Amino acid sequence: MLRTRLATAAVALPALWLIIQYLWTPLFNGFIVSVAAVALYEYFTMAFPDDSPMVAVGVGLGLLIAATVLTGQLAWVGGALSVTVIGGLALPLVRHADMRRSVEALGLIVLGVLYVGFFVPHMILLRQEPEGWRWVLFTVYTAMGSDSGGYFAGRYFGRRKLAPAISPSKTVEGALGAVAGAIVIALFCRAMFFDRMALGPTIGFALGIGLLAQFGDLCESALKRAFGAKDSGWIIPGHGGILDRLDSLLFPFVFAYYYAAVVARG
Repeated sequence: MLRTRLATAAVALPALWLIIQYLWTPLFNGFIVSVAAVALYEYFTMAFPDDSPMVAVGVGLGLLIAATVLTGQLAWVGGALSVTVIGGLALPLVRHADMRRSVEALGLIVLGVLYVGFFVPHMILLRQEPEGWRWVLFTVYTAMGSDSGGYFAGRYFGRRKLAPAISPSKTVEGALGAVAGAIVIALFCRAMFFDRMALGPTIGFALGIGLLAQFGDLCESALKRAFGAKDSGWIIPGHGGILDRLDSLLFPFVFAYYYAAVVARG
């Protein structure tokens, strides 16, 4: 497992740098939207495993939200959210035989649309910021540092369970190691990408990424347990689905976008 992680890192780190910095913007944006489409499909097939029409509706609404987020216009986003809620509220009228389940389905739809359709496009928005590719790499590498720090600390020092009902392998020591790993990698990223950033904001950014990466991982684990699913999908052999890979990045990217917007725009 350790050799696999090191080999993956040796290939992934430089590859990510090249893709994020140099990939033609329309291709990068198209790739992220495709990722969002697959992630939406995974979420809604877990939420509605025996209801194909609901899966189609959920994916469609999620992509609508994603498209409006990329316009950068609050009015468009508000309109898309309104369509989602109004359309969802029509469910009890259409499926009145089981109104309680129809209302519960509305909650699952809105959650999926926001969790995937609203959050994923923030990767594109962040790259569009001044020095955006640097912010994207800063976020990805810091989240990876959190993941690696949590892995090693949990493996060698883990004793106390963090959330056994949700993720039995997570430990308190691993969580602390994840935060430490995020801080260490953030300091390296500061030297490479933002050498003028003060030490305090750098550590604050790392803490936000480290904590949100773990929180995102636990949230997705809770969703899978609630839906009775082991993995969100099968598209990545041996690793599950797209959501299983995105869970520790979604919240950090949202945080990083608004953090970068404040820093870049003063």
